[in-house]
Amino acid sequence: MDRAAVEMTAFQGDSSAAAVYLYDFGEVSYRYDDIRGLVMVMESWIRIKILKESALDRASIAINTYEGSGPENQEMLDDIQGYTYNIENGQVVRTAMDRKSIKREKATGKYYAYKFNLANARKGSVIEYSYRRTTPLTVRDKPAPWSFQASVPSKWSEFRITIPFFLEYKTTMSGYLPLYISEQEPTDVHFSLSKLNGRGVAYRFVVKDAPAFVNEPFITTESDYLSKVNFELSVIQVPGEISKHFSNTWDNVEKTLNEASWFGVELRKSSFLKAKRDEIIQTAKTPEEKMELAYRHLQSHMKWDGSSYLGSRDGVKKAYENKAGNATEVNLILTSLLRELDLNADPVILSTRSNGRFLKEIPLLESCNYVVSHVEIAGKEYFLDATQPYAKLGLLPEHALNGYGRLVPKKGAGRFLDIKPLDAQTRLEMVNANILPEDGSIKGSYSISYAGYEALRWRDKYVKEPDDIYHEALKKRSPEWKISNIAVKNRNEDLKTAVNVACDFEFEDENASPDLFYFNPIMAGRWESNPLKSKERIYPLDFTSGMSESFIGNYKLPAGYVLEEMPKAEMVTLPEKAGKFVYQVRQAGDMIQVSSVLVLSKTNFPAEEYHDVKEFFERVVQKHAQPLVIKKKAN
Repeated sequence: MDRAAVEMTAFQGDSSAAAVYLYDFGEVSYRYDDIRGLVMVMESWIRIKILKESALDRASIAINTYEGSGPENQEMLDDIQGYTYNIENGQVVRTAMDRKSIKREKATGKYYAYKFNLANARKGSVIEYSYRRTTPLTVRDKPAPWSFQASVPSKWSEFRITIPFFLEYKTTMSGYLPLYISEQEPTDVHFSLSKLNGRGVAYRFVVKDAPAFVNEPFITTESDYLSKVNFELSVIQVPGEISKHFSNTWDNVEKTLNEASWFGVELRKSSFLKAKRDEIIQTAKTPEEKMELAYRHLQSHMKWDGSSYLGSRDGVKKAYENKAGNATEVNLILTSLLRELDLNADPVILSTRSNGRFLKEIPLLESCNYVVSHVEIAGKEYFLDATQPYAKLGLLPEHALNGYGRLVPKKGAGRFLDIKPLDAQTRLEMVNANILPEDGSIKGSYSISYAGYEALRWRDKYVKEPDDIYHEALKKRSPEWKISNIAVKNRNEDLKTAVNVACDFEFEDENASPDLFYFNPIMAGRWESNPLKSKERIYPLDFTSGMSESFIGNYKLPAGYVLEEMPKAEMVTLPEKAGKFVYQVRQAGDMIQVSSVLVLSKTNFPAEEYHDVKEFFERVVQKHAQPLVIKKKAN
């Protein structure tokens, strides 16, 4: 053991790190077992430096294994070893783990957990453990993804795999860290079953000095950003046996879905919708009206149970009768009704933001967990999701805005679709007030208009709640205000237009002087801090949808008072019209008008543009912090 590692008190590359992976190693090879057949053997070796007491839980390890019926369906975990290294009396002392302390406990279903604690671990220790996992290919036919990055820094992460000639994998690298070593070379592989002997390829991947993965703002989900290597089995071709091809295509995925009892078959069950179809046909005059009425009906008739997975659980007819179902059921019923109305409607499968990025290059049904409906009328495309009771037509929920989806048509080949937000996060706030320096107060009216995704968020949160719930939330937003006469218009009467809130307010400044009155004119919606904290960022920014935030303040000065200094106007733009911030103060007679407009029209920024966006927000924060000074005129 390297003495310097045991003596280390802080990690040079990240002083905040609670622990550091000094070495994280995994190696996969293949063997033939007379009982289990082909097995995958994974050798793991981990060495961690504990720098803070908060990281001591890393000395308690749990490793899950799958144990199905029969030895051919059971994973094995063996050769578990563990050591702890400490400095004692000036010497590096190694404490071995007592192997009797290893516990095997039932986890869930057919999974078991092997648990053990590394003895004598404390702040400053280096812990080390290793184990071997043997997995039959009947349990899992591919290695688990290997992540080179963790929640703490890693000095060295290495993964090796030797793939025999009769197995073919599709290997994909993801994440944003460069490989320090990427090697592959031909090698001989030997098995107890001679027909499996032959050539193979040995791969070696290393990432050196990986920073801790920090869950930065404006990302989809952690798994989309971690640097890792993934494997998908495409071919098994054992000599003398029929080769099995696992390579999938999107055509195969669509065929599977269209034939599946839990998807395509349910989509073709629509007799229970005929009465509603006839009712809509009698009312609607155009295809657009038919679409809207069908959407509105499912929006109000069905309640989404909150679950996201492909497939109907108990059938669409039962879900319709129960007035509740998962997202697939709700939107398959919507698609069926639209088809009954002779509209060109098909389901779209996608992956929600929390489920991970939709990868066009890997045709996997398992990577998708959500369904929306797609309609085409006179060359115009619409995305509909009836799980959202307060969304206007075409406004997909934010969890569905994840780049792409795959259209699964009734006939012909499917295609990829860009899934872009229909609207932005839009907010307009206005203050009309009188400045009263003698009282040290500001009195007036305040209004806020929520549109686009801001309206959807507001309605989702407050429509079903009693009025006082939102009233309390509004008061918490501006705790220094005395608020009265709160009125909300268009809670959900017209989903196409904004929610409007108005109230009266009074703000008192106990430190104010009658001669000199300071106040921040951005009295609502102020950017008080920059959401982008990191000095550097290797991940792209994903804002889900565009942003439009406006504030207008109209302030009346009392007689005998003037604005001490007119602040400079500010205009900040991002390249290629991606964003704009405009701040301006005007004065006409005894009226001061302050306006702030922030527009972000681009939703995705590569890491190279991080500093531009961070500086953009920093300028907003600085300007929003600038006070106005009102002073009494000299006699």
